[in-house]
Formats: sequence, structure tokens, C-alpha cells
Amino acid sequence: MSEQQNHPEEIIHIGLHKTGTRFLQGEVFQQLDSNEFSVNPEPLWSKLRAAVRGPGDRAAAEAAREAVNNWRNSGDNRKLVLSEPHISGDMYSCHFDYYQNLQLIKQLFPDAVILFFVRNQADWLHSAYRQQLVKGPGIPINVFLNHYEGEFKPRLNRRVFGARNLEALNLRFLEIYRQYAAAYGASRVYLFRQEDLKNSSELVKKRIAEALGISSLPFPPKDKTKNRSYSALAISLFFPRSNKDFPKPTEKDIGPKQKRFKKISKPLKQFRHNFIQYVFDKIMYWDWDLLARGKMREKIDAHYAEENNELKRISRIILEQGPEALESDYNSNSN
Repeated sequence: MSEQQNHPEEIIHIGLHKTGTRFLQGEVFQQLDSNEFSVNPEPLWSKLRAAVRGPGDRAAAEAAREAVNNWRNSGDNRKLVLSEPHISGDMYSCHFDYYQNLQLIKQLFPDAVILFFVRNQADWLHSAYRQQLVKGPGIPINVFLNHYEGEFKPRLNRRVFGARNLEALNLRFLEIYRQYAAAYGASRVYLFRQEDLKNSSELVKKRIAEALGISSLPFPPKDKTKNRSYSALAISLFFPRSNKDFPKPTEKDIGPKQKRFKKISKPLKQFRHNFIQYVFDKIMYWDWDLLARGKMREKIDAHYAEENNELKRISRIILEQGPEALESDYNSNSN
């Protein structure tokens, strides 16, 4: 059966990570009427997730293709909603593989509506650093962002000093939007900024409802627990390596560290995580800007100033007029 025939409406949330995904998945998508929507159905979602986490893996891509066909042949006529931030690429490699995933998504879901959330780059990097600490070793934020000797440097390896790291000045937020707008047509791509979830939440919700084809979003449960990142105080106290000065890494510092006492360290890390999130930060959440060190925030904001102005312009047009107002700016590559 052709993947482009007789399929119901499809809405795909592609990320980014750290841009309100928990809000969308828990307080929007999971609250939708299950008689009208199928949200991240199995095994389709797991197969797709595996494929976009391993771009170029032909077996994984074929398994995703088979899962899509099986779902379409199942007779399920509900709208399909898929939420998978890995579609936008590997967050710890600056989403370098996003285009491979775009090609796969376009093949599997040629007529989908795309939801794409971005965020101020400095704030995104700040949040990505804190996320790295949840499962990775403690390192200073300048090491995570490869900021040495007063400048941002290219990274030597995916891991330095045993921890994940990235290149702060090589993010692709605008590029990802433009490529999806070119592939699908701008009228089918909704770009939102996480900041607008706070400042223009009703407009954002209105456009998300529009993308889903409903009049308004359902009301989420009132007892939702907010998921906050570790506070700066908690990082300082419970990740002592984050307070140290590290030299610029060399070849001897790259790659993962050999894990000693894994059976003991893993439960200890989980205990630390639970204690910080559910005890320490609940009692005393003392935070500050970790990017103030070495004026990293100023440098990041300056580097992305022009791109951020364009992202703000696009998102504002979408909020106020709808994505179709941008259609003339992009040509669809649809076959």
C-alpha cells in the first residue's frame, strides 16, 4: 500500500528538547479525546523513535516504515499525533543529523502538520547543561560549552573529561525551521518560542488547537507537578567537580570514562537526583545564571542576535496571522 494514500490527518511535534515537551505531551496531547486522536501509538512510536535516534540505520528506518504502514492498514481512522523531540536531531551534537530525520519523516508522513518549538539559545544551552548533569558526571558549564581561554572552541569529541559537551555557537534552530517549511510548505509548519508559552500562552494554545483541528485545547489536571531543572545551588553543592577549573582538553581527555563500581554508583546517582528534585530544591530553590561566568551569555546572545530576531518575527506572524501568512516565503519540495 502506498504511504500517501487513504491516511488520516497527522500532526508531528518534532522538538526541540528542553522547550516544553513535558507540557505538550502531558498537558496537551495526553488530554486529547482518545476517540478522535491516537497519541504516540505503539509500536509505531517506538519504531519511529529508534529510527530518528539512529539516522542512517536502514534496518531501523525500514522497521519504522513497516510500523507506519501497519498502523494505516489497521483501520484506525483517528488523527495521529506523534511527539518525539529526537526528530529534530541529537541535542548534544547541535542537531547535526536533523536533515536525515527530516527526509525520513517527509517520506513517512508527506502531508503532516509540523509543530516545532524553539527557545532563546543561551537559555536552551543553560537548560541542556543541567540536563547533562542528571545522568552524566559533574563538569563546569564552560567545559560543557567548550569555553576556554575566553573563547568558545570547537569540541574535540562527543565526550570530554567523561562528560557530554557541545559547541555553543553551532545551533541550528532557524535552519531546521526553514528546511521543514521548504519541505512541507510554511502553512503546515507551526514555529513557536518557549518564551511565548509564558508571555502569549493563549495565542500559542489557540494555534496548537488549530494545528490539531479542534476549537480549543482540553483543560489539563490541576495537580500537575512542574519539572524544574536543578538549582544552581544544588549543582554547586552536589556536583563539586562543577566548581573546579578544567584545562582545555587534549586527546587524552576525550571519550567516556571507565565506569568503576557501576552497581553502586548508579543507585547513588538516582538517590542524588531524587533528593535534589524532590527534597532539596523543594525546600530551598536558590538559582543564578551559570552563564554569567566568563560573560558566556553575552557572547551567545550576540552571536545569535540576528537569528533570534528572525525567529521572533516568524513566530509572531504565526501567532497573530497563522502559518499560511508565511507561505509565499517558502517553496514546497513535496513530490
